[in-house]
Amino acid sequence: MTNRGSGTAGAGLPGRHGVVRLYPAAYRRQHGAEVSATLADVADGEGRIGVLRETAAVAGHALRMRTGLGSARPAGRVLAGLIPYVVAVAASLSAALLAVWPLEPQAWDGERTYAPLAYAPWPVVLGCLLAGRWAGARIGAAAAMAGAALSLPLVHWSGGTAGVAQNLPTVLALTVAASMVLAAPPDLPPASPRARRNTLLTALALGVPLLVASVTVFETVAGPGIVESARPDPMRVFLEFAPLVLAFPTAFGLAPSRYGGVAATVLVAASVALMYEYGLLASVPYGAGTLLGRIGFLTGLAALVIRLAPRLRLGRERRLAA
Repeated sequence: MTNRGSGTAGAGLPGRHGVVRLYPAAYRRQHGAEVSATLADVADGEGRIGVLRETAAVAGHALRMRTGLGSARPAGRVLAGLIPYVVAVAASLSAALLAVWPLEPQAWDGERTYAPLAYAPWPVVLGCLLAGRWAGARIGAAAAMAGAALSLPLVHWSGGTAGVAQNLPTVLALTVAASMVLAAPPDLPPASPRARRNTLLTALALGVPLLVASVTVFETVAGPGIVESARPDPMRVFLEFAPLVLAFPTAFGLAPSRYGGVAATVLVAASVALMYEYGLLASVPYGAGTLLGRIGFLTGLAALVIRLAPRLRLGRERRLAA
C-alpha cells in the first residue's frame, strides 16, 4: 500500500486533496505528494472519520506553517506558553456565566440573556488540560467554537438585537480563546507539571472570587430612600478581577528582564490602584465591593507565592549545599 500511495497514485493526489494547497509553495513542492499519499492511506485504512481527522490535522499544520505558529518558531512557542492562562481565564468566566444563567434575576438586575452553549465546553477544556489530556482539550476548544457559532442565532431568537449586543463581546472573546488553543502547536502541549500548576492556580485565583461575587446578592441603593436586592453582572466582575489576578503572572514573567522589576511593580500597583479608584464594584454599599476586591488581590498574591515557593526552596537548598 505504501508503494502504491507514494508512487503513481501519490503523484496524482495533490489535486484530489485540496488541503495540501494550504501549505507554502516550497513545502508543497517537496512534500505534497507524501502528504496526499498519507491521506489516501488513511482513507483506505480508517474510512471517512479517519480522513476527516487527518485532514483537520494536515490543515492545522499547514496553517501553522503559513502563520509562523509552529513549534520551531518563536511565535508558536509564545502562543504555547500562553495557553494555560487563556484556558484558565476562559474557563473561569464561563463557569461564572453558567452558574448565573439559571438564576432568577433580581428586581434591579435588569433583563439579560445568556449563551450557555458558548460556555459549557470550557470547564471540560480546563479539566482535560489539568489531566494532561491535550487532545481532549483541543476537541473541547473545537466544541467551544461550534457552541459560540450556534449561540448568536439562538440569542437573537430569544433576546433579539439587545441580546446579541449583550453577548457579542463575550462570545467573540471566547471564540478567540478557542482559536488560540487550536492554533497552538500540538507538539508543545501544556502538559508539564509547571504548566498545569499555573493553569490551576490562575483558575482558582480568578474563578473563586468571580464565581462567589457573581452569585452573591447584595443590597444596593436603587434611588433616594430605595434599597433593593441585586447581583453584580458576571462580565463586570470579570473586568474587575481579571487584570488584577493576571497582573501577578505577568509581573513574574517580566521580572527577569531588564527593568523587569520596575515594570512588574508598576503593573501590580496600577492594577490595585485602578481597582480601588475605578472599581466596578465600588458602588456596592456596605463595603462589599472593597471586600471582594481584597479577596481577588489576596487570591492572586497567594497563587504567585505558591508558584514561587518551589523556586525559592530550590535556591535555598543550593545555597546551603554551597
